[in-house]
Amino acid sequence: MAEKITIICRQPGMRRAGVQHPASATYPADRWSKEQLKAFRDDASFEVIDGEAPAATTQAALIAVREELKGKDDALKSATDEMASLKAELEKAQGNLDDRTQEIEGLKKTVSERDAEIKALKEAAEKAAKTTPKK
Repeated sequence: MAEKITIICRQPGMRRAGVQHPASATYPADRWSKEQLKAFRDDASFEVIDGEAPAATTQAALIAVREELKGKDDALKSATDEMASLKAELEKAQGNLDDRTQEIEGLKKTVSERDAEIKALKEAAEKAAKTTPKK
């Protein structure tokens, strides 16, 4: 068995076996149990290398992580831009809704006034019908 174990984490910051892992770290071979090493090897987010990883492997892991982070950063920027656009649309729609609400309230008032006028006219017509002699 190698004296050292290198663990490469494709998602730096992930926690496994009670440790938050950097992109690449080398540990004494007896640091991890067989079960823990199996769990690392079975997890696609990790690569376990018996011994110290060559600098090129560590650099490749770092480059892969940087590319993944750039993709996530681009997606986050796109989502943020979309959110800002949707927020502007929502504010415009809210303004339109407020305008329509005021318009509806004005129309309700007009309907109420017209109902009162109709009621008054009906009452006047009934009164006139009672007081006007029939021929």
